[in-house]
Amino acid sequence: MKPAGRTYAVIAGAVLLAIMVGSCGGGEEEEALHIGAVLPETGSLAFLGVPIIAAVRLAVEDVNAQGGEITLSLADSATNPATGLEGARRLTGEGAHVIVGAAASSVSQAFVQTLFDEQVPQCSPSNTSPVFTGQPNAAYYFRTIPPDTAMAPVIADYVVSLGVSRIAIIGRADAWGNALDALLRDEFERLGAETFSVLYDPETASYSAEVAAVVNYDGDIVINLGFSSDGSETVRQLIESGVGPERQFAATGLYSPTLWESVDASNPSVLDGMLGISQTAKGNEAFKERLSARAGDYLAYAAEGYDCVILMALAARIVGDPSDGEAMMAAIASLTHDGVECGSYGECAALIDEGTDIDYSGVSGPINLSAEGDPTVAVYSIHTWEDGGNPVTLGTETVDLADRE
Repeated sequence: MKPAGRTYAVIAGAVLLAIMVGSCGGGEEEEALHIGAVLPETGSLAFLGVPIIAAVRLAVEDVNAQGGEITLSLADSATNPATGLEGARRLTGEGAHVIVGAAASSVSQAFVQTLFDEQVPQCSPSNTSPVFTGQPNAAYYFRTIPPDTAMAPVIADYVVSLGVSRIAIIGRADAWGNALDALLRDEFERLGAETFSVLYDPETASYSAEVAAVVNYDGDIVINLGFSSDGSETVRQLIESGVGPERQFAATGLYSPTLWESVDASNPSVLDGMLGISQTAKGNEAFKERLSARAGDYLAYAAEGYDCVILMALAARIVGDPSDGEAMMAAIASLTHDGVECGSYGECAALIDEGTDIDYSGVSGPINLSAEGDPTVAVYSIHTWEDGGNPVTLGTETVDLADRE
C-alpha cells in the first residue's frame, strides 16, 4: 500500500495535468523556471559534485538554447545535512521553483520535509537509499537513479560467488549506510552467509573502535559503506591491521577510480586487488565528450543530473506555472511512460506544444519512473584495481526492478 501523501500527489496531480494540457495548449506563455541546485562542491562527495554540477549547467544551457527559459542558482551542500538544509531554505527563499540534489541521501533527508511543506519538487541524480520510496513526506521527491534495492543483490551474489561465507560490513550510520546495511544483511542471509556489521557516526573523530571490531570478527571480506572522507580512512586502517585490499569491497559511495589517492597518495598500488561497485556511468559518447571537456573523465551520476533538469524543464513547459508544485509533480509523473519517445528538450517540447503525450528517454537511458518516483532499471559495474592503481572493470549487470514486483 502506498502512503497517502504520495498517492494523493500522483492521482490528484494527474487530474490537474489532464485539465492543464487541455486548457493551456502545451505550455504557451510559461514562466521562466528557476532551478536551485543543492550539490557538493566540498565535503566527502565533492568528487561526485564535479560531474553532476557540470551536467546540470550543461542541461540548463541546452534548454535555453532549445527554446526554454531556465535560471540556475547553486548552494554547496558540503555533503553535510545541516548545510544542505540551510542551502535548500536559502534557494527556495530566493524563489527557486524546484531543487536538484542532494548528492547524499542523508542530505536530502535533511530537507525533504521542508520541500514537502512548501510543495517544491526535488530531483536527486544520486540518492540511492530506499527509504525515500513510498516515504509520506517524499511526495514532491523523485530521482533519476534507482534505489539500492537493485544493488544489494548484485553485491551479495558477487561476493558469495567468490566462495566466502563470513562477511563483515563497516560504514556510515546515515540514511544511505543504515538502509544498505539492512538490505545486504537480508541478501546474505538469503544466500546462507554469515554477516557482522558495525556502523559509525561519520562526524566522529575516530573510527578505530569500529575497525578493531571488524578485525576481531576476522571475516573473509569486508564491505565498506563509507564515503571518501571516512571510508578511505577505514580502508587504510584495515590494511594497517592486516586486512589487505584483496579482502575489501567498496560500495558505490566509496568507489572511484582514484580512491587509492585518498588512502595513500604515495603508493598507487595500495588498493591493488580490492573490489568495488559503481553505478555505470551513462550517456552516449557525444554527451560524454561534451561533459568530459568540463568535468574530466569521471562522470558518475552526470547523465542523471542532466535528466533531472530536462524533466523539470519539460514539466514547466506543460504546466506553464512552475510555482505550482503539485501540477509540476503530476506532469513529471507523465513524462516517462506511454507516449511518443523523444530524447532532447527541444524535440520533446515541440511535441508537447502540439499536444502530444511524450516518453522522455534521457541521456541516462529510459527512466520509466514508478509511482513512487523511482527509475526501475539499474546498471552496475564491478571493478578492481591492479598494476599500480589502474582501475579495471570486471563486468556489468542490468537489474530491472519492475521484474521483481
